Amino acid sequence: MANKEFEELVEKRKDWVKSSKENKFNFDSILAGLYNDPSHFIYEILQNAEDVGAKEVRFELFEDKLDVYHDGKDFDLKDIEGVTGIGISTKKKDLNLIGKFGVGFKSVFAVTETPSIFSGEYRIKIEDFVIPSVVSNSEQVDRTLIRLPFNRKSRFSKEVFTLIANKLENIGLKTLLFLKNIEEIKWQTLSSNGHYLKSSDSLKNIPNTKKVTIISSNITEKYIVIERPIKIEDKELKVEVAYKLSKDSNGKEIIVQEPDSKLVVFFPTEKITFLDFIIQGPYKTTPNRENIPLGDEQNKKIIEETGNLVADSFSVIKGLGYLDTNFLNLLPINPKHKENEPIYSVIHEKVKGKFISDELLPTSDGKYTNAADALLARGKELTEFLDKDDIQKLFSKQNWLNTNITYDKTRELRDYLIDELKVIEIDFEGFARKITAGSGFLQTKSDKWIIDFYGRLLEQQSLW
Repeated sequence: MANKEFEELVEKRKDWVKSSKENKFNFDSILAGLYNDPSHFIYEILQNAEDVGAKEVRFELFEDKLDVYHDGKDFDLKDIEGVTGIGISTKKKDLNLIGKFGVGFKSVFAVTETPSIFSGEYRIKIEDFVIPSVVSNSEQVDRTLIRLPFNRKSRFSKEVFTLIANKLENIGLKTLLFLKNIEEIKWQTLSSNGHYLKSSDSLKNIPNTKKVTIISSNITEKYIVIERPIKIEDKELKVEVAYKLSKDSNGKEIIVQEPDSKLVVFFPTEKITFLDFIIQGPYKTTPNRENIPLGDEQNKKIIEETGNLVADSFSVIKGLGYLDTNFLNLLPINPKHKENEPIYSVIHEKVKGKFISDELLPTSDGKYTNAADALLARGKELTEFLDKDDIQKLFSKQNWLNTNITYDKTRELRDYLIDELKVIEIDFEGFARKITAGSGFLQTKSDKWIIDFYGRLLEQQSLW
């Protein structure tokens, strides 16, 4: 331990505490206003472990304390300075009440008054929120241990125990989804335990794409995760989109809805996106990370980049064989959300542009087309009766869209194609009225086709 430097840090922290008390700065009241959920600190500890390269994090909950172990880089003086950071404003209305590191680790003070850190050469306890002091601890600690005794005067130990036990039992599989380093989270209480495990497989010849599998004791979830590097304030960061995988009744792997999807900033926020897939990015958040200020210029840029990623991801999904009508139903095509939700609206417009320019709409013959060359049939028999040459002559279009897109089965998707992408829907009556004396269309058809045509006309009473 660099004794002199450490002692200088301690003196700086003591000076700050003295000054804050003279100015009647109340850290307790600020902390109380930051977090609706006192157990939120669990995510912050996971974030700190992720930042130092931890692969495994373990929580051990006792009646009077929580021990957190991780195998990330050992703490050095700079890290100690970080977790005791005093980037704190004394102005209660200041959004940035706590500095970058502070809002994370200082969230533990919702349940403890004296957190301890045992890592590398450091054995310290933190008091008065920012003052580190050396403690004697003969425990053999493998890598890093963070100990949180339940000694908050404003909370009973039993209450804190229950809060943390509930949070550990509901960490959720998606907590691991976008983390780069952490692959395993274990937890145990006095009466139960749990285990989350993640594995990732990069897909050959498809850059920035991987299949992620997350397993708990009784649940397995799989995702296709696609990422894109972006630059924010000269920092290399990334945005990501994740599509959930499952199997249909025939055992074929398909992309399915992710219900109640929330915006992820490494961990889920409280911001509902109304999307049926998950997006993640380095958004600026409110101090408690529960929401994001959508008017922030940096966030606007990240939303744009996320929209570009989602739209461009369709080519990857197509190449992997998942781009079907089922997938199209999961896309941002709801007009109500388009009007009311900024994130949804941006992605909606990016997706719309991609369908217009690229061949991404499934056709009736198992291929793909763009919106300009697409035609909807009201009735599958029409696609069997009129081939590509026919619809080119009559409607100047190249392809029938997949016949699973119907008013009854996929109403919202059908309406989106017609209203937003201006795809024309044709029924038998509309086709028949296109055949005029001067079109020359019937002259090109065989006797068999003509007999079939007149037989179908018998069923179209509106044309009689």
